[in-house]
Amino acid sequence: MTQSDSSKISERLYLEDSPAEVLRMLLNQEGFRITEQRQKILQVLREVPEGEHLSAEDVQDKLTASGEKIGFSTIYRALHLLVDLGILRELNLSEERKFYEFCNPLMGAHHHLVCAECGTVTEFEDSTIFSLGSNEALNRGFSLLDCQFTVRGLCPHCAPSLSV
Repeated sequence: MTQSDSSKISERLYLEDSPAEVLRMLLNQEGFRITEQRQKILQVLREVPEGEHLSAEDVQDKLTASGEKIGFSTIYRALHLLVDLGILRELNLSEERKFYEFCNPLMGAHHHLVCAECGTVTEFEDSTIFSLGSNEALNRGFSLLDCQFTVRGLCPHCAPSLSV
C-alpha cells in the first residue's frame, strides 16, 4: 500500500461511522471478502477499553468467552490482514507475544511505556516524537507511514522492589 493510498484510507476512516463498513470497504478494495469471523474479531478489538492492548490469544479468549468458535489460525491470519490493511498496528510490547491496537486515525497518536518487570503498559502522547520521526523520514528520503515510540523501564511499583 502506498502512502497516498494510506492517506486516502485515513481520510475515509475519519468520516466513517461504522467499523464494519470501514472493514468492508478496505477488504473489497484489496480483493478480500468480509467474513463473519473478521467482523467479530474487529468487534472484540473495538470493545477493548482505551489503553489496553490485546494479543491474538487474548482475542481468542474473548471470543470463546462470548460463545464464538473461531480457530486461532483464523484469528492470527485476520489480525495480520488487518495490520496489512492499515486498520491495526502490531506492537512488540513484550518478548513473548505481539499485541494489537487500532492505527491512526482510529486511535490518536500515542506512544508506550512498558514495565520490563510486570508488563504494565502506559500510553502517553508527545507531539515532538512525531515531529522528530517525520523530520528524520523526510531528511532521509522516506515517506512516513507510522511513528511509534516504546520506552522499556520499570514502573513505580516494580522499581522500589529492586532497591537493596
